[in-house]
Amino acid sequence: MKLRIATCLNLPEVDVDAEPLVDALRRANVPFELLAWDDPSVDWDAPAPTILRSTWNYALNLDSFLAWVDRVATASPLWNPPDVVHANVRKRYLLELARRGVPVIATTLVERGQTAPLPHERVVIKPEVGAGSLGARVFEPGDPAAAQHLAALTQNGAALVQPYVASVEQYGERSLVWIDGALSHAIRKTPRFSGDSEKITGPFPIADDERAVAEAALAPYAGDILYGRVDVARDDAGQPRVMELELVEPSLFFARQPGAADRYVAGLRRRLQQLGA
Repeated sequence: MKLRIATCLNLPEVDVDAEPLVDALRRANVPFELLAWDDPSVDWDAPAPTILRSTWNYALNLDSFLAWVDRVATASPLWNPPDVVHANVRKRYLLELARRGVPVIATTLVERGQTAPLPHERVVIKPEVGAGSLGARVFEPGDPAAAQHLAALTQNGAALVQPYVASVEQYGERSLVWIDGALSHAIRKTPRFSGDSEKITGPFPIADDERAVAEAALAPYAGDILYGRVDVARDDAGQPRVMELELVEPSLFFARQPGAADRYVAGLRRRLQQLGA
């Protein structure tokens, strides 16, 4: 039985994880095929285990994507599992993290069709559902374009308003990668907004306080997920706070950490063996 690796028909950017993952699968003798979730010719009702990888256009058609997730998971196992995917595609999960006591970037959720006063500080406004930097923009205090952007986003769905975290310009946003039960490595990302290219460096050692925050964010999901990523940034007091918790289709930057792709595949093989696949 071939493993299905879910991607999309038109990738919005290059998947830097694809080559190292394919190489690791071949080393482990795991048969696989790359298939687009939005390809109507694929028989997704066939019983074959599936992993989500680069389904990066899902934010443009969320209802169809979630229906596809449920369809695939009905036929056979999906990683990460559908309940995790449903809980993670909308960034309002940040409010739930805060309720659990996890330090997060202060977030105001503005529901569809509503508005909210904007703070007199540099702010980031982004759609509640988005992959990459889709629809995310930064605005200076008092810029009338901020309210216009918020109004445009909330015509179609909810939006998030967050303070701009200055530390991303020097220390950077740190992405902590979780693979098969443990944090694997961290990379540094530069600030990225609509239209920007992603720039990364690393790997870097995972600081103890960043590790604690990431593990707290992942705690409810740790036993169920094969992979994940916690993006953190330090506030003005130096405290790491979660910017995003990525459990659907994050880049895991395999090439930045020797052995990371093999560890991912080892966790995958263990799950396949448990299925008898």
